[in-house]
Amino acid sequence: MIKNKDAILKMIAKKGVLRNSDLVSKLGISRQAIARHLKDLMREGKIIRRGGSRRNSFYLLNDPKRIDEFSGKQAEFKKRFKALGLLEDSAFEEALKESPLKNLAQDELDILRYAFTEMLNNAIDHSGSKFIDVVMRIGELGVCVEINDRGIGAFENIRAKKGLPGIMDAVGELLKGKQTTAPDKHSGEGIFFTSRAVDRFVLSSNGKRLIVDGRIDDLFVEGARKKKGTSVYFELDLPSSRKLADVFRKYTGEDFTFDKSSISVRLFDSGDSYISRSQAKRLLHSMESFRRIELDFTGVRTVGQGFADEVFRVFAENHPDIDISWKGANEDVEFMIRRSLG
Repeated sequence: MIKNKDAILKMIAKKGVLRNSDLVSKLGISRQAIARHLKDLMREGKIIRRGGSRRNSFYLLNDPKRIDEFSGKQAEFKKRFKALGLLEDSAFEEALKESPLKNLAQDELDILRYAFTEMLNNAIDHSGSKFIDVVMRIGELGVCVEINDRGIGAFENIRAKKGLPGIMDAVGELLKGKQTTAPDKHSGEGIFFTSRAVDRFVLSSNGKRLIVDGRIDDLFVEGARKKKGTSVYFELDLPSSRKLADVFRKYTGEDFTFDKSSISVRLFDSGDSYISRSQAKRLLHSMESFRRIELDFTGVRTVGQGFADEVFRVFAENHPDIDISWKGANEDVEFMIRRSLG
């Protein structure tokens, strides 16, 4: 496996850009194996995928120089804003005026406007930073935006205000949606929807990096260099078939309320085993406001009787109006879930 991954890296480095079909013909292994190796390399941050559909996508090294060479000259908006009195929509209009973003399709512009203003508003209201740095670039491959502040840090802010034991608990809370440290100003939906509206979303804070990758439909957390504040980075591929309304519709009920949360279980603890009731309680903390909860057990090796019972019997009986579903469970996890249901 490592041999094939190394061969893929060498081919991409030599050719600059390669499609899936090029790799299949050169290496002589199945498309499924190629797809698995490519996904691993993207998760490791060694390559990136660009293009529209999976069939028409291509791959290049995750190297700034190589990306710039392929993208051609990029238009860039870069500014340091004073946080006090800053209006996020005015900042977006300024960026729009000084860049070729006006040439985007309406659906693309809608997503970019939503993501830009939601993330900038979070920095204004939550960070406590005096200044906020904004960079927006547009090239042939797409648009990327980076918003940096020098405040307390998003994960530490959540941890402290919600009384959570650690930073990873704060990461998990953030991923649930409807979680905010300023309920008088926010619904807690901005990061949840933004991370699912764009092609790649990265939030770095307090020594952790949360990555939501829409290109491979996955999310994961990794260590990051500790530095003051929060960095939010996101990408939107061009042209894009994404629609903001589709993202809202997926997590919205018939009465147009945000009522569904999809949780990746493996992000709530280190390791791949979930045994105790306390782990289950931490997973389901503050989930009472949703009517639909989907638990993703991908990457989870096993769950214990106490964990399964707490989630699928105790919590379900105490909240009969909430529908709990699951996906990605292996045979052992599926057995324990079914056993708890009786």
